[in-house]
Amino acid sequence: MPLPCKTWNEVVTNCLITEHQNFVYQGLYEKAQEKVARFNTEQLNAYTEITNSVRNDSRQVFFLSGPAGTGKTFVYNTVADTLRSEGHIVIMVASSGIASLLLTGGRTAHSTFKIPFEVLDDSVCSVTKQTIHAELFKRAKLIIWDEVPMEHRFCVEAIDRTLRDIREIKEPFGGVTVVLGGDFKQTLPVITKGTRQEIVRACLTKSHLWSGVRLLTLVKNMRLNSNDTENVKFADYLIEIGTNPKEDVELPSEIKRCNSTMDLLFKVYPNLNVEEVATETYLQERSILSARNDDVATLNELAINHFLGEFHEYLAADKAIEDDQPIENRGNSISNENMQALDPPSLPPFKLQLKVGCPIMLLRNLQPRDGLCNGTRLMVVQFATRVIEAKILNGSHAGNYVFIPRITLQPSVSETPFQMARRQFPVRLAFAMTINKSQGQSVKYVGIDLRNHVFSHGQLYVALSRCTSSNRIFVLLGNEDDDKTTNVVYPEVLL
Repeated sequence: MPLPCKTWNEVVTNCLITEHQNFVYQGLYEKAQEKVARFNTEQLNAYTEITNSVRNDSRQVFFLSGPAGTGKTFVYNTVADTLRSEGHIVIMVASSGIASLLLTGGRTAHSTFKIPFEVLDDSVCSVTKQTIHAELFKRAKLIIWDEVPMEHRFCVEAIDRTLRDIREIKEPFGGVTVVLGGDFKQTLPVITKGTRQEIVRACLTKSHLWSGVRLLTLVKNMRLNSNDTENVKFADYLIEIGTNPKEDVELPSEIKRCNSTMDLLFKVYPNLNVEEVATETYLQERSILSARNDDVATLNELAINHFLGEFHEYLAADKAIEDDQPIENRGNSISNENMQALDPPSLPPFKLQLKVGCPIMLLRNLQPRDGLCNGTRLMVVQFATRVIEAKILNGSHAGNYVFIPRITLQPSVSETPFQMARRQFPVRLAFAMTINKSQGQSVKYVGIDLRNHVFSHGQLYVALSRCTSSNRIFVLLGNEDDDKTTNVVYPEVLL
């Protein structure tokens, strides 16, 4: 038998640690200091507190709170650049795919920490001490987790238990400095058919960990033009929307009203039916939001019908999962027609109809390191039998060309009356999206369909704060509404 000529364990390193080390490049520290020079007082205070905790091994847990547009992501990335340039490993995650794309080296929290899909009050992550993930967690000096308020507290507690076990340190998160961040005025954890009390109990502020969290606050809105009095007034209005529990609210006069879904579509997407108008930039800057999946589907269907080009249709392959059935009965209890008629929001439609140049959204994490996360928006470039070629529209990988394959997807247990699997391209049209899906991104022009009112905490606040200016927001109200709409705020979760 031939003998190895090298000590391979010295050559083959932990690929996760190597990936984090590759975020460091010549001039990174200087670039970070240029960003620091642009900080306002609040941002500089947060930056100093976090970096000092890492350098002094203070093992603190922070919560960076701030409304949309106050520069939380800017602070996260600057902290990470500074500490990485000093040789520290910084793990950056977010609760949604879209938010993770805005972080340097960002991933979703679920994929990084292997959080169970059905998380319980005693759950731990699917990471053992002998894995490369465990080695990365032992070496990490800082964990930054954005958009935490939308995550169930059980997820945060599961990571806490896992890190204490892996690092063998009985302190919160195993003694790692942790920065949790977000805005409790935005959407909260989704509890299927949950009551207000159940949603509030699922919030991070109700966790036993919250008492040890140090609060850092950002207030100044950096996204809106402070020299424009209308924008300053709108920023104050957003704070009112996010904090005042008053149910009926009046929309500012600067927000433009629409008369119909067609009017809303062409106000947000002008000249959509004109050739060569829907460029990459055109699609990046625009989106229509609605609280309900049915309304989003209707708007997307309307948009694709007016979009120029020929339809290309992909049919899915559906299969019922009948593991509990006797072998002789499998395949007979549920008809193909019944499965094809189902359209749960987490699955692509059975009949996927697209056109070249139309915007689509990914429904699963395919390759997070290349920007292909759940929530990534793309533009269709061309169709093939087994793949769709597309161009990424948002995040740090915008402009990259990628191939989307067919995969097998399963809906959550609560979405369908029986268990099933669907093999299809994991995408949906993205002229319009739900308000919850839009969290973590901003666009230049936004339309909001409020014919059906928002129904959960933070939805109206999130929808209105996606735009960089109040005079580029378009709303469609119900026939009976007179410049008023419904708002839902749970004061008991606000900081």
